[in-house]
Amino acid sequence: MSQRATIQDIARHSGVSTATVDRVINGRGGVKLAKERVVLETARQLGDRRRLIAPHARLARIAVVTQPPGNLFHAALQDSFRSIMPAYREQNIACFEHHSPLAHPERSAALIRALSHNYDGLALCLPDHPAIRQAVTEAGQKLPIVTIASDITSPGRLAYIGSDNYRAGRIAADMMGRLLGPRTGRVALIAGTMHYIGHQQRHRGFMAALDERYAALCATPARECLENDDRAADAVHALLQEHRDIVGIYHFSTGADAIARLLEKLALPERLVFITHELTLHRASLLKSGMIDLVLDQNPLLEARMALSTLCHHLGRSPAPLDGPLIPLCMHTRETI
Repeated sequence: MSQRATIQDIARHSGVSTATVDRVINGRGGVKLAKERVVLETARQLGDRRRLIAPHARLARIAVVTQPPGNLFHAALQDSFRSIMPAYREQNIACFEHHSPLAHPERSAALIRALSHNYDGLALCLPDHPAIRQAVTEAGQKLPIVTIASDITSPGRLAYIGSDNYRAGRIAADMMGRLLGPRTGRVALIAGTMHYIGHQQRHRGFMAALDERYAALCATPARECLENDDRAADAVHALLQEHRDIVGIYHFSTGADAIARLLEKLALPERLVFITHELTLHRASLLKSGMIDLVLDQNPLLEARMALSTLCHHLGRSPAPLDGPLIPLCMHTRETI
């Protein structure tokens, strides 16, 4: 249909009143988000070329839930949402920051249920704990939910936005083997918590590639540091005491800085290959100094953009989301920063 589609045409095809259509396409507000989405989608299907994406009189509120900012990756993710919000001013979408500590999944579940009553969409970077999974399933019946960086196995979520964590683990194993060359020994594995699907996938990918390609290397069972810097360093120290043949560390959680300090104290960085995730400012300096050999980065800014784009499209406020949802990984050495 041409651009001459009328309000009556849109109302008839979308099953709402002409008054509702008029309010939506003229930005007068007072229309529930679900009806607004139907009207805008119908108008696009009818070929209406009017500027139907904006203005939106009703503010769409998105809750972004991460760990507290003591975790540098989660702090960077929240910073990314704040920095890209101005790009969504025309769609009248705003993000609101919420934190939930890792040690209390039941509180996270309660928070998700509470937010589902007051927000129009959720972006979650949380573990795949049964209580959280159930809350996502329930809340997903009311509003769109995207998971970021690590997925949640619930039919209630709309999309996963993040990198391929299994492939990240395989890349880490391949680079570990290449950097170690002919050396034999063990690789110490340090996780945050295996309740994070992303950590499970990194571990599985690392072990698969190590078994396939590097018979001279084996890995310790993954030690969980519960996303605590000191515990990460303590876990590495305990493994070094337990196994005298450790030649590498693959760390896929928070605490890389504390591990680097430990290695420096023990005068071990020259002997070990150290691979970790997430390029923070401090880890960039540790790369330059040689304390860390490789950092795999998943680009939290791009993840935030993709998450908002996906939610914006689902809410009927943009014609199509950005390409994705998998975010490409970047490998950093001392020569790339």
